[in-house]
Amino acid sequence: MLRALGEFEIGGVPSLVGFHRALLSHPSFVAGETCHGLVESEELAEQAQRFSHQATNLAPAPDGSLPSQATRSLETMAEVDGRRVTVRVLVPEPGYRELARSRRERAASGAGGAGTDAVVSPMQGTVLDVKVAAGDAVETGHVICIVEAMKMENEVAAHRAGTVAHVSVAVGSAVTIGQKICVIESAEPAQPADNL
Repeated sequence: MLRALGEFEIGGVPSLVGFHRALLSHPSFVAGETCHGLVESEELAEQAQRFSHQATNLAPAPDGSLPSQATRSLETMAEVDGRRVTVRVLVPEPGYRELARSRRERAASGAGGAGTDAVVSPMQGTVLDVKVAAGDAVETGHVICIVEAMKMENEVAAHRAGTVAHVSVAVGSAVTIGQKICVIESAEPAQPADNL
């Protein structure tokens, strides 16, 4: 819990993160003892104040540059000792942006999209059920398998009609993002032979 609280970055408004960090790190709380009066104590209030005003610093790389995590520059006005100054802050890019970028790149490469043979896992998880076998005919939207991720059951569906040529997973298999689940061969009708 302390690690999770230490990773919070809440700016602009007061929060109770410092109080919770102070409470969870107090010796009587750690020992599981009765903490009667601790919440109201001056000692805890002072410790919470110290935790609330700790700066989060990005450690520079050995060459002196910032870490490789993508950042953006944000300019804002601040008042210091009655003077207004412009402050430039480097804000780390949220983790979901990297995930969105990798998905766009995967879609651009054609992995698992329309026009390709492979159906790939959209997430990391565990295969709970496989609904097809090699040789089965499927339509667009037909459920291929069910992947459990974060206690949620997610249906992975066929992106086009065709025949399942190969299934690469089984019940209980662990899958990663972009891992091939099966191959669907196109259901293009055969061209009729010319009658001579």
